[in-house]
Amino acid sequence: MKDPYTKTPFWRPSVAECEALRTHLLAELPVGHALWPPSDRLQVIARDRNGDRIVVRTGIAVTPVALVHMSWAGRPPMAPFLPETEFYASDEELIAAVHDAPAPNGARRA
Repeated sequence: MKDPYTKTPFWRPSVAECEALRTHLLAELPVGHALWPPSDRLQVIARDRNGDRIVVRTGIAVTPVALVHMSWAGRPPMAPFLPETEFYASDEELIAAVHDAPAPNGARRA
């Protein structure tokens, strides 16, 4: 099966890095966040090449994939909606949304 994240802004970290990213994500999730309470099914599967977003498997049947905009603060934010998280029904839906999104600073996407 072809990796849906090939030729996208995301790459697949090693198993050890995925675990470290998951630990950091758990440290940033406040009570009341859409991913709270975290379950064992919550897994990091990819990371943005810019480093500020991670892709997670949520364990939620309707929206099994999420794009999380990490703050890298290492602690929960004051607002329960942070870190910003976008939910998708599939990897392909996430990739299409990222591809169709406007590029930062008005730059054109390749």
